[in-house]
Amino acid sequence: MSDARKATTTLQFNGKNVDTSLKEYLESVTYTDVASGSSDTLAISLQNIDEKWMKGWYPKKGDVVKGGIKFLDWDQEGQDKKLSCGSFTLDEIKFSGNPMTASFSCVSSPASESFKIRERTKTWKNVTIQGIAKEIAKRYSLKLSYSGPSIKIKSLEQSQPDIQFLYSLCESYGLSMKVYKNKIVIYDQTTMEKKKAVRTLKMTDFVDNDWELTDSLYGVYTGARISYKSSKDSKEISAYTGLKAEKAKGSRVLKINETADSVSDAYYKAAAKVNKSNESATTISGSIWPDPKICAGVTVTISGFGRVDGKYFVDKSTLDVGSGTKQKIEIHKCQKRLVYKPKKQKAKAAVAKKQYKKGDIVNFHGGKYYISSYAGAKGYSARAGQAKITLDKTCKGNGGAHPYHLVHTNSASNVYGWVDEGTFD
Repeated sequence: MSDARKATTTLQFNGKNVDTSLKEYLESVTYTDVASGSSDTLAISLQNIDEKWMKGWYPKKGDVVKGGIKFLDWDQEGQDKKLSCGSFTLDEIKFSGNPMTASFSCVSSPASESFKIRERTKTWKNVTIQGIAKEIAKRYSLKLSYSGPSIKIKSLEQSQPDIQFLYSLCESYGLSMKVYKNKIVIYDQTTMEKKKAVRTLKMTDFVDNDWELTDSLYGVYTGARISYKSSKDSKEISAYTGLKAEKAKGSRVLKINETADSVSDAYYKAAAKVNKSNESATTISGSIWPDPKICAGVTVTISGFGRVDGKYFVDKSTLDVGSGTKQKIEIHKCQKRLVYKPKKQKAKAAVAKKQYKKGDIVNFHGGKYYISSYAGAKGYSARAGQAKITLDKTCKGNGGAHPYHLVHTNSASNVYGWVDEGTFD
């Protein structure tokens, strides 16, 4: 990097800018950005020689901390960039000696104990994952960003804290989730992996050649056979879903035993497990020259690594701003993902409603008949039987409340008056 380049941080505690007051104490700020499975974090390390942080400047757990990073003269002189890290909750304070240091750990999830720690027992019935996430987000005054498929769930038991339950639920159905900027973000990683790469990384982009590549066959699958029990009669059902035929040459099948509400439910879960396992097929981790464009959830192109070149998804990015600026990344190669799309059910043809008119002979079901067609008319009971429509809803002066006038055609019924729609066929 050019010596002209410089990265600085901006920090706010409870809405108050503290950059000036922290200037002589700040040692480093580390921002960890994850694509899914946990909250983003912000770690602040401060010099504590005069012990101010242990006395009058002692912060409170639960303080709201906002962070950002400014990249000055980054690509060229005069060209600055900004990265907003978001809003965090101060949840852990540490002090250490030799040297005297204060460390503050902040997470992007709410401070509420029930969100992360307190177990919640609840039975969810006839809901979607989006509906569950919406209710949980509302409980903690968080916004919800949902861009996954509409997945319906018949019944589900919750016995975990809300955030742990929601992470687990999303993972089971192949959705990615993170808490970021006062928002629960749930998305389909398949869609994200299809997006254009933000940058090409070569071997020379890794600082001091600091990188590690793993290419493994273990845990890589072309499909899954899932065995589950029907919720109706507990009968075990087996189904296969895959990128190629189950017995095709080179096919590697993952065997799964799961609980599922339906075939559709089972297929979603099977695809999720195959895709998750396949993410470990080819991975790279290492330190790169810092780039604010490379963050969790985007894709990059790897070039110059031979056969493993290609498109990679960024699982994690850690930016450390201190005496120097470092960025560590963890990425996996984008494989063809197993996607389940429920078959669209054909809409049932609408049954035309029969229209009745004056003169029709009908079967009266029995019940009330009235002395007029208007609401509030006095009614009497009549037996069921055959009757004739002598006046219908089109007749002049029809009150509409009891639109048909029936007269019985034999002694089986004694109906003689105005009746409601639907009382005969």
